[in-house]
Amino acid sequence: MNYNKFFGFSESPFLDDPDPRFFFPSNQQESALAELAGFISTRQGIALVSGDDGVGKTMLVHTLMERLPSSCHPLVITRPAQEPLAITLAIAENLGLPLRDRNLVKLTPFAEAVQAAAQEGRYLVLIVDDAQVLTDQHLEEVYILSQMEHQGRQLIPIILAGRKGLVQKVASKANQRLQELVRHTIVLTGLTFEETTRYIDHRLQKVGSSFKACFADGCAGQIFSRTGGIPRRLNQVCDQALARAFQENRPRVSRDLLGEEESAAPFKPLVPPAKWESSRYGLLVAGVLAVCLALLIIYSTSSGPGPSQTSPPPVAQTTATPAKPLPLPDQEKSPSPAATVSQAQPQVAVAEKPAGQQVSPPPANPVAPAPETREAGGAEASRVNKPEEQASEPESNRPATHQVTREDNLLKIVATYYPDNKEFGYDAVILANPRINDEDIIYSGQIIALPKLDKGNIITLDNKEYFRIFGRYYSSSQAEKVGARLKELQLRYVVRATELPDATKVYRIFLGGYERKDELKKAMTLIGNY
Repeated sequence: MNYNKFFGFSESPFLDDPDPRFFFPSNQQESALAELAGFISTRQGIALVSGDDGVGKTMLVHTLMERLPSSCHPLVITRPAQEPLAITLAIAENLGLPLRDRNLVKLTPFAEAVQAAAQEGRYLVLIVDDAQVLTDQHLEEVYILSQMEHQGRQLIPIILAGRKGLVQKVASKANQRLQELVRHTIVLTGLTFEETTRYIDHRLQKVGSSFKACFADGCAGQIFSRTGGIPRRLNQVCDQALARAFQENRPRVSRDLLGEEESAAPFKPLVPPAKWESSRYGLLVAGVLAVCLALLIIYSTSSGPGPSQTSPPPVAQTTATPAKPLPLPDQEKSPSPAATVSQAQPQVAVAEKPAGQQVSPPPANPVAPAPETREAGGAEASRVNKPEEQASEPESNRPATHQVTREDNLLKIVATYYPDNKEFGYDAVILANPRINDEDIIYSGQIIALPKLDKGNIITLDNKEYFRIFGRYYSSSQAEKVGARLKELQLRYVVRATELPDATKVYRIFLGGYERKDELKKAMTLIGNY
């Protein structure tokens, strides 16, 4: 017996399958669907969909497929083979075309079949999932396929969906021709706090239940804190919590069944796949690929002038004053200044840095020098400025969210909304936006949550839970050591790990998760930090 029967579910609500029946229509997902549908109807250029693992790219693709008109025939390819013409051969196989004759690949039937389908009003839509693993040769093949036209429009609209490394790969110098064809770049992020609760309720409604029926009051904030609104993480946490409730014969999930906070941030920055290594064989393959696929264009109508070349956005740079790590026994030294930030990508807002200067990590205090630190009460903690020495912007004058524009970066946003308390305002924004795992990169259109920050530097999230920064550390071992101490004292805490421009990580530990401000102040008194 599993928990489905125990809770009266018609089926499992939190399976990690891209089932369009469970598609949650958040604002960004619906906007992305509309943009992709418009792209397919116009058949101009290439569309990119990127985002972290588990953010909903595959679910978006499968939902899009169901919404396409009957004239469109979608074909999804995941991780094509590492061979010449792998994508073309996969399309041909889907069409039932035998292109291979021993070692010879005949492309004439392929071009004729695609052309004939277009003349009958039937169009293939090529969707490549996990596209971040495509080699430069795959992307060259995508470029040539995109050149096939019928009556001045593309024969095969192409959507590439993958991790954030995909945007970097397409924007590389080796793929400049393909980059010029990119017309849409959609970056998916995690759900907001309010959307997180509605997402869980939406899936439970599909199986005959609801969030209130399955989760006790106070669970929403802890779930969001643990998952950052990432759908895959939400599915995992909710599934595990319901299983524990079933095992203990409880009618609803309570906070203690959601599991302990992790001693390190659960989200790791994505590492772009290694570049394809060129060799003599690789050059030979590239030559064969270019010659063979050129035949495709012969059977398409003559193409018009190519799209105008667009220049990549200029590299934006800035400097940051290094902050001191909190003192610990056996504390490791903070990292030394590192290299300058890498080139920005389209649709990405990057912190501005004066040209020629380097980034000095860590930007725990991005605007002003870090406050003095000392040991207090037997526990390692930061001695923050006294309330009367800090002042935050009046809460009534500050909105709850900010939508990122191309000109934005985190420093600018914090300076705008927390002008008198930039240091703690920066920490507060990092806490309230767990989907930010790289402090140097935010995306146009992204919604940044702006938590309340009082004169005592106490952070209030939208779920009415209270936090305060406890310390900033620059290795996981330091963070784990401090987390172990807090756990011994039975105090609540949250760890947020973010990456700096030089790939150095900073671990921020926030004391909190309390429903009342006096509970947080009592906890701070226990550790001598208030």
